[in-house]
Order: sequence, then C-alpha cells, then structure tokens
Amino acid sequence: MYKEPHTYQHETLRFIHITDTHILNHAEETFDQLNTRNSLQAVLTHCASFYPDIDFWLFTGDISQTGTKESYAVFQSAIRQYDIPVYCVPGNHDTPKFLQSVVPDSPADSVNIIHLNRFSLVLLDSWVKNEHHGMISRHCLQQLGDHLQECADRFNIIVLHHPPVEVNSQWLDEIRLQNPAEFLKVLGTHCDNMLVLFGHVHQEVDLQSDKLRLLSTPSTCHQFKPGTSVHCTDTLPPAYRFIELNTKGCIDTRVHYVEV
Repeated sequence: MYKEPHTYQHETLRFIHITDTHILNHAEETFDQLNTRNSLQAVLTHCASFYPDIDFWLFTGDISQTGTKESYAVFQSAIRQYDIPVYCVPGNHDTPKFLQSVVPDSPADSVNIIHLNRFSLVLLDSWVKNEHHGMISRHCLQQLGDHLQECADRFNIIVLHHPPVEVNSQWLDEIRLQNPAEFLKVLGTHCDNMLVLFGHVHQEVDLQSDKLRLLSTPSTCHQFKPGTSVHCTDTLPPAYRFIELNTKGCIDTRVHYVEV
C-alpha cells in the first residue's frame, strides 16, 4: 500500500497536510451529524485531483475518534485507494500501536525520522494515555536533539499533534503540549532550516516565533472557532493544507476548504 517517495532527489518537497479526521468504528457512522469517513474521502479526492504529483500525505493525529482497531480499518479503506506514501503521528484520541498497524512509520514512545535526501521528516509522539493534552518524553527530546545536531545541514520538518505554542483560545491552550519550553529549547538554533506542523486545534494557524514557522491545518471533521475561551464549533467545511518548500527555507502553502 505504501511506496517510497519518488522525487526526493530534487531540492523541493511538495506534500499535503491533513489532520483530525476523527474516524469512527463503522463507515456509515456520524460524529455530531457529520460522516467523518465521507468527509475524509471528499478531502482525499480533492487532493488527488488538484495535486496528482504530490510526494506524500501527512496526517497529524486524531486519525480515530475511538482509538479502536475497527476505526483504523475504516481509515485504511480510505487511504489505500491511492498510490501515495502516507505518514502519521498519533493524537490524543488515537491508540498509537493500532495506528502503527496501518501506518508502520507512525511513532509510539519514540521519534521516527524519515530521511528524504536534503530533508528530514521528524515524526514525534505527544500522546498521553487518557489525557487530551500532550507531552514529549525526555527520551524523545533527547532523540530529537541528537538528530538536529547530526543533521543540521538538512531542512527539518518537525511534526506533532499538540501545538507547542498558544493559539489564542483559552480552552485549547489548556490542552496543548505541556512541556513547550523544553521542546522549543531543543529546536534551539536550528530554526533557520525548520518547519513545525501540528494538528489538534481544528483551525488554520500560521505563526512566526523568531525564525521558526509553525503551521496548523483545519480538520477534515468539524472546525473550532478561533479566539474563543470555551469550545465553540465553526461553520467552515473540511479542509487540508498544501505545502511546498525547498532547502533554502522558502515555504509556499495554502489551505483548501472542501464542500462535502
């Protein structure tokens, strides 16, 4: 089902960022009146049509709403229709070991690094059992630091589910990454050649922190209204993000909303 990327000998990388699909146990089930399997399918169809020569699809967590084997089978039934590499990190609703059974490169209690010639895709596990917030373990922070020291000449794409910065929504900021200072300290002086991608917030975020660019993408499920103190859904449809970057640090990105 998965294949090795085919264009990484070039100086440019083109991929799709998808997040928070919240797949249920059966394809016909709905989540707050939305069939999340169908909304994911609509997004994937749009991706494949508008970006047929993409390098890979990247999913940043909450693949499942229930964390069950059945939900990952539903997810697998959607992505296996396409001959495109898929990478994932787990979110708070996921079960990492079950996600690994469908996407073997998904990390669990470790950092998984995909070397793509002049780029590195650095997949982090911020999952905490029975919690909505995230945490990166000391072991993973050490792995991340070691990689950045050894591969400072690469462009590093750092991927996790939980935001390591505040997004100006009180309720979401309370359940973000719980050790952001430690995480950002490890990133340290390597930010010139780095992009951080995250999910969890169900909205578009594009932040610049000194030299570090941080992006999130709206969900393929329901969106959250930005700038709120309590949980509040938005009326925007499912979405995904296209990203093109090169080894010189130029980043071109746009978000596409897809009517279901």
